[in-house]
Amino acid sequence: MVNVSDRLAARLREAGVGRVYGVPALAVDPLVRALGGAGAPEFVQTRGEESAALMACAEAKLTGRPGCCLAPPGAGVLRLLAGLYDAAADRAPVLALVGADPAPRRDGGPAVRHLAEVCVYCEEATAPELVGDAFDRAVRAALGDRGAAGLVLPHETLAAPAPPGPCGPSGAPSVPSPVRRPDPGAVRRAAEVLGGGGRPVVLVGNGGRAAAGRAARAARQLGAGVATTALARDTLPDDLPYLAGVAGPLGSEAAAALLGECGTLLLVGAEDLDPALLPAAGRCRIVTVDRDPEDCPLDPGASAVRVNGEATACLDALLPLLRGGADRGWAVRVERTVRAWRAAGETRAHRYFGTSVNPRSVVAELSERLPEGAVVTTDSGTALDWWTRHLRLRTGMRSLLSGHLGLPGASVPYAVAARFAAPGRPVIALVGDGALQGGGLNELITVRRHLDRLADLPPLVFCVFSNGDLNRLTWQRRAAVGDPLIPLSAEVPALPYAEWARLAGLPAVRCDRPRQVGSAWAEALGRRGPVLLEFVVDGETPPDWATARTGSARMPGAGSWGRRLTRARAR
Repeated sequence: MVNVSDRLAARLREAGVGRVYGVPALAVDPLVRALGGAGAPEFVQTRGEESAALMACAEAKLTGRPGCCLAPPGAGVLRLLAGLYDAAADRAPVLALVGADPAPRRDGGPAVRHLAEVCVYCEEATAPELVGDAFDRAVRAALGDRGAAGLVLPHETLAAPAPPGPCGPSGAPSVPSPVRRPDPGAVRRAAEVLGGGGRPVVLVGNGGRAAAGRAARAARQLGAGVATTALARDTLPDDLPYLAGVAGPLGSEAAAALLGECGTLLLVGAEDLDPALLPAAGRCRIVTVDRDPEDCPLDPGASAVRVNGEATACLDALLPLLRGGADRGWAVRVERTVRAWRAAGETRAHRYFGTSVNPRSVVAELSERLPEGAVVTTDSGTALDWWTRHLRLRTGMRSLLSGHLGLPGASVPYAVAARFAAPGRPVIALVGDGALQGGGLNELITVRRHLDRLADLPPLVFCVFSNGDLNRLTWQRRAAVGDPLIPLSAEVPALPYAEWARLAGLPAVRCDRPRQVGSAWAEALGRRGPVLLEFVVDGETPPDWATARTGSARMPGAGSWGRRLTRARAR
């Protein structure tokens, strides 16, 4: 007999869901049993609900299809929330399936109330005949509003016989919306501003991912410099001579210099840009290209030419109208600035003191050896600083991170999801020892559980920066008081990570010699399947922002995406 769970599993497959990451429990057992059957997504059991949500978020970011996670009611919902907030902040379409509390419910029950705080849509399907429509609405909300959507399902509903008709498959749960074309008048005004302004800069955000190539063409026509947000780090190859890296509070010095001097700024899908990075009002003429007005990082009253529509359609209309920049000297300055920034990075990466490994050299040596099509995930500690500064991506490579939220410990679950979602790609995770102890070690057990199927795939490398310290926190404290010599202030208990991995049944490589970094990477990347690569690095190596003594830099806030979430719930 076909029950609701069987039908729901088939509907998940129709929606493009390849895997459901989650934690089993009695409340959701009917659905767990249905997953993995013929025509159903695979169920991947994780070590915790937060990891399940992070894996779903990573798969959504990598594939553009809905990611899906599953959790039992009660504490399982609470543990799920951190990963769902990551999806909400970075606008990744994630469907959260949650069991319902068997206790009497009021106002939708605690699961609905908790999920409503983060989800663009949340509903409890209390009867079998309601599941089909509720599922369609949740998937449409996740894809349309680009965020987390929750569906709460009681055990008795999941186990009930599937009713004919309404709960049966009805094809794709969402119809692609028509391409939004820009207003021709707004396009003409934007072309006038960009063509007549000086010192142009183009900034590509995550919302402009599909139009990144067109944005680069616009930059070439204008003689502009280009920067990206952290989430859009992989939209353009790093060998472009005018690409200044990541614009962020702790981002590239070259990008900060360009934004500080620009006279004209084109923002393409920059929904994930911290508004604090924008030039002061009145000093720069700004053109924004966004699908929806609410995606713009500028305040509604800020002066700018706003072109609303699909980024590709907007730039297709804008490019023929652009005149070449009159100040070609600016283009020369941009390329000179980028060259100097990259040369300084290479110099710093090849320095080392004593016998510890320079952590900069770890990522610099990786960049020289990155396999084609690689996916690189990073955590939010100093691993993120080296990823920002020294990673050089080529066309076709991807990078994944917890952007706005900067969730510690996300890199390992992201990498595990990338391996399942893209089995033909090499995957490398950059993770600090603090983040690894904070949860990453647990998900290495998930990798070990699936070792038989992963062993013959391209390399899955977990690169651990072992310095015995929460190093970004230490450098933030040092920068705040203006003294880089205060002692380490966020100790991490010592743990032999390579030995731990071997004990768990995973291959491992350990490197504690500065001159052996390249050979350690060659050994790890030359293997098939998972491997843990431990580097004993120098915790006294400062990030660029710390050497500049910038003070305690402000991390990206949640204000902009929080406002979007409120508007989406209101709709």
